[in-house]
Amino acid sequence: MTVASEGLKRHYEAKYAVEAAGASAETLPPVSIPTNRFEACCRFFPERFRGGDVLELAAGSGLVARSLMASGLAFASYTASDFSDARLEGLRRTLRDPRARVIRLDADDLPEDEPACYDAVILVALIEHLIDPLRAMRRVRKLLKPGGFAYIDTPNVAKYTRRLKLLFGRFPSTASCNEGLTTYAGQPVDLHDEGHLHYFTHRSLALLLTQRCGFARVQGLPYFTGGRLLGRTVDHGLARLWPGMFSELCLVAYA
Repeated sequence: MTVASEGLKRHYEAKYAVEAAGASAETLPPVSIPTNRFEACCRFFPERFRGGDVLELAAGSGLVARSLMASGLAFASYTASDFSDARLEGLRRTLRDPRARVIRLDADDLPEDEPACYDAVILVALIEHLIDPLRAMRRVRKLLKPGGFAYIDTPNVAKYTRRLKLLFGRFPSTASCNEGLTTYAGQPVDLHDEGHLHYFTHRSLALLLTQRCGFARVQGLPYFTGGRLLGRTVDHGLARLWPGMFSELCLVAYA
């Protein structure tokens, strides 16, 4: 583990310490129109997954894993990983399905010699935190079986709200306020912009994955988040019509 990774690990251990003992067993109900990254994963992932073995990197609280399992997803095994001891303990407490396993894994330090053993890898709210996303995504590609895919969700730095910030000379932070220095709850951040190290547009992420990481193609899965503009249905339509402006980045990268 690098010095930078050690610092990030200490940050997340402190941030999520409460989850070790008080882990939630919450699941998400199915929705037709997702309004956040967790609902989007539970809506879009099952439509593309054809069974087999799943790896979720940085599974966090386990909300996605529990919700997918509760929805009846047809999988052979589900590996939920994290590198925070607190979150690993929470995952062990709440993932009760016998096909699930919990392992410690640093997405910035995936093993190079691991065989292709997964049909799908889920990365929700992760790639923006990685120290070296190029290296990490090359290794994710190697973990996928032929025909497998990576499901990726990350903030879109070109979303209309962030374009407006740039227009008026403000930093387009993607996880905080006040130029990346204040949490949404109004507290000083411990890591700038809550640890977001990289910022992507749909084009930049698609090129990274296909031109540098070995993926064959990507498919965008737009959805609308944030305050309502014209109503839920119309907003979702805007996101699908012009995802670069109105959607966060949600895509599937096929091996």
